[in-house]
Amino acid sequence: MAGEIGGGLAGQVFALAKDLAKVEKDVEALGESKGDVRTALDQLGNVQDALEHLEERTGGLQEQVQALAPLRSGLDALTKTVKQIGEDLKALAAEPAEEKLAVWNWSVDRGMDREQAGEAWDVLINWVRYELQYGYGWVGWKSSPYAGNTGNVPNSGGPQVAARIPPCWYRHREAVRELSWLCQEWIKIHHTSYGTPNRAGDWHDRYAPGVKRRVITALEACVKANAHQDDPWETNWKLPTAPLAIDDEEAMSTVLSADLASRREPPAPGPVAAS
Repeated sequence: MAGEIGGGLAGQVFALAKDLAKVEKDVEALGESKGDVRTALDQLGNVQDALEHLEERTGGLQEQVQALAPLRSGLDALTKTVKQIGEDLKALAAEPAEEKLAVWNWSVDRGMDREQAGEAWDVLINWVRYELQYGYGWVGWKSSPYAGNTGNVPNSGGPQVAARIPPCWYRHREAVRELSWLCQEWIKIHHTSYGTPNRAGDWHDRYAPGVKRRVITALEACVKANAHQDDPWETNWKLPTAPLAIDDEEAMSTVLSADLASRREPPAPGPVAAS
């Protein structure tokens, strides 16, 4: 609506300017006229009629301009809003993209290199110390609320507490892998835009208790002895007690052969025939 009014108003102003220019020429011609008085009076009458007509049109245009005044304030506000949105978009575009958190891969095969592993160890150890130990009290021998204090001696008379993650967790591969993903999930929640109160609650309710329970179970020997217990097979995988990925190579070959023999043949090479 405002565009139609504005467009019509512009056209009327343009037409009025043309008519005014014509009247100015007529007045100039009247001043230079050397004809008789009757001709001059006729021309003067025409000019007066044109001026009266112009005056009426000018008054009408003024009314239209006044009608547009309330729209102008709204248009100014809209212009400012659009400008602010544009500036906000530019600011967002200028911000560096949030770096994606790379999952720590402790695998010997294609896992982290020496520098990456060093950085991961630094983050993980500090997180366990300052968050799990001091923040939650989840790390320490069972005779002491905190690892490393004077009560950290079996049967020392310190407070008896529920089983905690043994402080030797870093010597056990399973514990390192479990605590690694829990640490990274905590970092993602608390240090990136991914975090929400709901996700923080999910971490406390679902993730953390499960990891704590599994690590304590995996390190049961250390928990019972209240001291670190080595797994001999970790340094000598040939020991009879060492776990094996494959129990028997000959039996494995037999099982695989039987499984493959029961499966359908692969499609013949070449283009697929139209059905």
